[in-house]
Amino acid sequence: MDRIREVVEKKRRYAVFPMVCADHCASLLGLKFQEVAVDGEKLAAVLEYGLKKYNYDMLLVFSDPYIEAQALGCPVKLDPFPTLTGSRTDHTIDRTPEIIKALKILKEKVDVPIFVSVKGPFSLAAFLAGIKEFLKMTLKNKSETRKLIEEALDFQKRYLNKLLCLEANIFIGDPVASGSVISPEIFSEFAYGPLKELVKEIKNKRLLAALHICGDTKPIIEQLDTLGLDILSLEDITIKTKTLKMGGVATNTILYGLPADIHQEITEALQEPYLILSTACDVPVETAPEQIETMINYSHELCNN
Repeated sequence: MDRIREVVEKKRRYAVFPMVCADHCASLLGLKFQEVAVDGEKLAAVLEYGLKKYNYDMLLVFSDPYIEAQALGCPVKLDPFPTLTGSRTDHTIDRTPEIIKALKILKEKVDVPIFVSVKGPFSLAAFLAGIKEFLKMTLKNKSETRKLIEEALDFQKRYLNKLLCLEANIFIGDPVASGSVISPEIFSEFAYGPLKELVKEIKNKRLLAALHICGDTKPIIEQLDTLGLDILSLEDITIKTKTLKMGGVATNTILYGLPADIHQEITEALQEPYLILSTACDVPVETAPEQIETMINYSHELCNN
């Protein structure tokens, strides 16, 4: 059942997906994250387990933010958690085939819509150059900035084509493009156009396009609202948008909150006429399963009444 598309098409008011990713699901099964992050079969297995355990309305194939950066030469350490560890080299480790393998396995096993996470070209370019250096570059060397973003965009278009051929919905993450990090002018100059191109590719295949940007999105919300997205995942869902929003439960609340706190945030979030009820960002790996179950169960209780 595709409750997500039903909400997008306004045939249903709500669907539910705490942003549960591979690290949390691996922990449920006592697996080390670094095992799962490099093995499509294990990645599929832990994500399927999380879906069955929690019974949410979509599945997100997301290992870590550095899949594409590593494929373009960035050294990545996976233990104890994913981090970029140095300057870009000629040595590449391409894990995108493992993501594709996981997608193929899951499409045979689950009956909810599957989204695959990809990085926005602006953020991917920032990973390639180093975030601090890249942000300086956007101010001091615009031609080099555009060159690096174009390289990132070209890679993402090739990767995206493989995913779209498998009828994957796409969940773009663009954390460095946050209004907490860059100005609306920099977003307009460097981040907006590449995002628009990716969204166009997705919509041409009649698949769903979602975008998550962390932090303060209010300064860039008008631009985000004209990207043509189906879903806009925000930390603050009180911001007015034409685009369907996703979110409602703060990350700290899902991690530390009492059941009453979770209930209150859900109740407030469902004042939205249509919503993908979710967490503000990824569910932290150490979140107690009972917290997620509280969110799911209370959401289903309200949404089914």
